[in-house]
Parts: sequence; structure tokens; C-alpha cells
Amino acid sequence: MAKLVINQTKVGNIQEVISICPFGAMEETNGELLINAACKMCKLCVKKGPAGAIEYVEESKEAIDKENWKGIAVYVDHIDGVIHPVTYELIGKARELAEKIHHPVYAIMMGSDVTKECRELLHYKVDKVYVYDQKQLARFIMEPYTAVFEDFVNHVKPTAILMGATPVGRQLAPRLAARLKTGLTADCTILDINENTDLVQIRPAFGGNIMAQILTPNHRPQMATVRYKVMDAPEREVEESGEIVECKIDTDKLSSKVIYHLHGRS
Repeated sequence: MAKLVINQTKVGNIQEVISICPFGAMEETNGELLINAACKMCKLCVKKGPAGAIEYVEESKEAIDKENWKGIAVYVDHIDGVIHPVTYELIGKARELAEKIHHPVYAIMMGSDVTKECRELLHYKVDKVYVYDQKQLARFIMEPYTAVFEDFVNHVKPTAILMGATPVGRQLAPRLAARLKTGLTADCTILDINENTDLVQIRPAFGGNIMAQILTPNHRPQMATVRYKVMDAPEREVEESGEIVECKIDTDKLSSKVIYHLHGRS
């Protein structure tokens, strides 16, 4: 991130400086020059304004230790244990990405009485399936599911998380990204990964007229959602491989502050 810093003592004629900006992003308030939200960071005021009056300052970025983040994780989207096929497509893509950087592939499944169903994932070469099987997770509710996912990320630290752009995924992914203070790219059509583990997220933009390439180099985990039938699902293996890791989270974190009103009842 960058910002413009104004040295008021060097501004001189405020109205002359204001006239430099073609976007109307500068204004005078109480005898001082201020920059408003219309600023495009074009730096024209820096170049043409009085020397030293306005400075363009690059803010330092906090470096993240990418070595502490390992693995490509896939969210297992399901209803009553019936796994949505987009999950298998994302596992296939996760395996492809993980092979490039020599990372493991994880799956995270949450629900009630789903431990048996999650064994099916072991037929798709997932290294570890983390399952949170608790009765409070029987149905998708935003706060508990976000808390579980946050617990998984804090303990496992995957470098990237792939989620299906399903009704649940479209709600859960942005909430989780906000909770983790990381980036999220929705509706990716192409995913790749660099040697430094930066996830290359490509998606249509401007009505599909261009393909935007998005990176999240300074945050982990990296998050992306993908629509069903965009990626190819791998073949199911006859034998199981990998392991199931049973996880628990404090039930106090599984409460919801959402109040449901039933119409027609007092």
C-alpha cells in the first residue's frame, strides 16, 4: 500500500496546487490542503506541485514466513454426508498444485455423523482428512462453521484453501477470509502455483472481456472458490490411502448469535 503525505509548510498557494489534480481529489479545509477519496494515486501533484509539498510514500509490507504454511486444503461440501462432486474436482486440482511444490493435500469436513462418509475421500489420494464431527455442526450455520474452519487453519496452517462456489461456499469463504484477514478470489477458472507457493488465481473480469491474474503474496492462507464442472475430477482409486484425523472444538465456540423467528407463533 502507498499513501500521499502533505507537508503543509511547503504547499504555498493552496488553490494553485488544487488545480493540478484532474480528478478533483484535493480540497482546502480550514486553511489546509487535504486529499479526498477521489484520489487515483496518479502522483501528478507530486511531480507538478511545489518541491516537497506532497510526497508519495510506500508503506512497508509485513513479510510472512511462507515456510510455516504447508499443504493445499479442500473444503468438503456436503449435505448430510453426501459429498458434492465439486469437492472431488478440487481435490484433483489440489493434488496437481501440491505436486508442484511438494506439499500434502488436506481435506476438511465438518458435520454430524459424517466420520464414516469422509472415508470416501481416502480413495482420491488425500493425505489427511480432518473431520469435525459434532452434533452442533449438523446444519450449516455461519458462526460455528467459521469457528471450526478458523480452528483448522490455526492448527494446520495450509498455504492455500480451495472451496466450491456452492451456496454454502459462497457464504463461508468470504466470512472466513475476513476472519483470517487474508485474500479471496471468487469463481476462479484457472489455478496454478509458483515455486514460492504463491497461488496464481485466474478469473474472468469486466464481463469476461479479460482474464485477471490475482496473487496473494503477503498473506496466508490463500483462498479461492471454483464453480462446479470447471475442474476435472480424478479417478477413484480402489484402495484407500492417507489418514483421517478426528478433531474437536470447544462447544462454546459453536454457538450462534443469530436469532430465528418463526412467523405465526407467539
